[in-house]
Amino acid sequence: MNNQHFVNKAFRIFVINSILSSAGVVLGTFVDAIILGNAFGAVGLSVLAVSMPIYAVYNLFGYAFGVGGSLRVSESIGAEDKDGVRSYFTQAVVFAAAVGVVIAVLGSLFLPTIIALTGGAGIASARDYMWPIVVMAPIFILAPVMSLLIRSDADPFLSTLGIGVSVAVNLVLDLIFIFGLKMGVFGGALAMIIGQLCAVFIYSLHFFKKHNHLKLSRTSLSPKAGAQLFQGGFGIASAFIYQGITLIVINNLLSVTAGGGGLGVYNILFNVSLFAYAIFDGISLALAPLVATFAGEKDTEGVYNTMGLSLKTAVLLSASCALALLIFAEPIASMFGVADNLPLVAQTIRIFAFGVVQTCFNCIMAHFYQTIKRPSLAGLIYFMRGLLLLVAFSAWFIPVFGVLGTALAMVAAETATMVILLIAALVIKKQGGYRNILLFREPIIAKDKLYETTLSSDIKELENCVVEIEAFCERLDIDSRNAYFINLTIEELATNIINFGFSDGKPHYIHIKIALFEEDIYIRLRDDSTSYNPFEEPEKPDEGLDYLGVSIVRKKAKSFAYNRTLVFNNLLIIL
Repeated sequence: MNNQHFVNKAFRIFVINSILSSAGVVLGTFVDAIILGNAFGAVGLSVLAVSMPIYAVYNLFGYAFGVGGSLRVSESIGAEDKDGVRSYFTQAVVFAAAVGVVIAVLGSLFLPTIIALTGGAGIASARDYMWPIVVMAPIFILAPVMSLLIRSDADPFLSTLGIGVSVAVNLVLDLIFIFGLKMGVFGGALAMIIGQLCAVFIYSLHFFKKHNHLKLSRTSLSPKAGAQLFQGGFGIASAFIYQGITLIVINNLLSVTAGGGGLGVYNILFNVSLFAYAIFDGISLALAPLVATFAGEKDTEGVYNTMGLSLKTAVLLSASCALALLIFAEPIASMFGVADNLPLVAQTIRIFAFGVVQTCFNCIMAHFYQTIKRPSLAGLIYFMRGLLLLVAFSAWFIPVFGVLGTALAMVAAETATMVILLIAALVIKKQGGYRNILLFREPIIAKDKLYETTLSSDIKELENCVVEIEAFCERLDIDSRNAYFINLTIEELATNIINFGFSDGKPHYIHIKIALFEEDIYIRLRDDSTSYNPFEEPEKPDEGLDYLGVSIVRKKAKSFAYNRTLVFNNLLIIL
């Protein structure tokens, strides 16, 4: 067995929590759309439609700093760089909060202009909904930043829990404020804000956990440092810039061609599309910390195995999503309380379904390219699918087909982007001599200088492993002293993990990797037990004798470290 067991387990945990998290984020606006649509009809949906560009701006900065920070945090954790982890965490939080304050101040001063620009000049209640959303900009930006950061620090469950609590609070307060207290659309905005505050509180609980790596520290807060962090996530976050621009363009096109009713229908399609995209974002957000961590560990096969799983999962889920939209278009449309336009809404949903698979592929490839530090490729994907092609096809199709043109434009833009991406990747692969279209720059570690294996909790397997390691050392002419310490390290640490870490009676595994890199010997052990650090001195007397060998390893190693990363225990020893 190779590292695939650990990739599968980590991916499964992260993808489930990431999809739930992404769905929860979308569910917040989805719930607002359903409640505002049923409470206020087309006016409520129109208010939400003109506020979408504001949310797009928040998502831009939230995901730029969140993705940029979390990728650097994951890579630093993989490279055992604790100072780097704290520095990037501090920068992400401080810059996100600062940008939020600036937006809140400027947004409050120029709110009427913003409302007019987003197509809401003729909607009297637009200000009631938008002004509290603008004033609380720091919270809306910090929430995704904190969610992404704690996910990268091996806490995907808390990230999901925070979003789930936010959605539940938003829903309950929507019902109370809008239907009970008759607060109008302002009640919907207030419910959304309180929900976000609850999410931030839940995320903050991570900082009190034993294995938390995310701590504030003194670091550079220069504009250059902020720009570098922002750029690290901009390829993905740029989608929200383009989303805001295209929303303004489409809203204004529909205002001319289809009026307020057209805006309402498009808002429904937009919310349905966001729910579908949540699946793709979930897969993408799951692969990002895994790929970044494996890249930091110089684990090429871990990177490729993660992407293989991501693409297989994407095909299965996107095809299922498309089929569900085709079959259940009418019931989905009826949830928004638009009986008069029900056939039209259902038709737009069905047209959109034919672009779901292409969208999923584009999103996953963009996230992967961003993660492996190819932001230009990621940015190009989002520029084409989110702005250039979508605006071009919308300007062509909406005057001809009305609201249906919005769905047709989305399908055409995603399909064209996928074709262009595949052609470009094949050309770059051929020119650069890459292994495949993933275009991953593989670390230079010769395979003949690498040993890896995976052991079960059966202590007898360790005997065969020791024999293989002896043969590996002999083949590479490693001197007897280092060969002895390599075997001592593996035997002592693996034995302690099996005897004391695997104590719950469940099947567990240890992945062992030895690599010769830049004249040093790197030994990495990863196990899937609950939190257990064999480098800690035992509290129980019967473990003292077993710790003697570990203490020798600590003294002889150039460096050693334990981290809880990707829901696993990770040990790194350098001889």
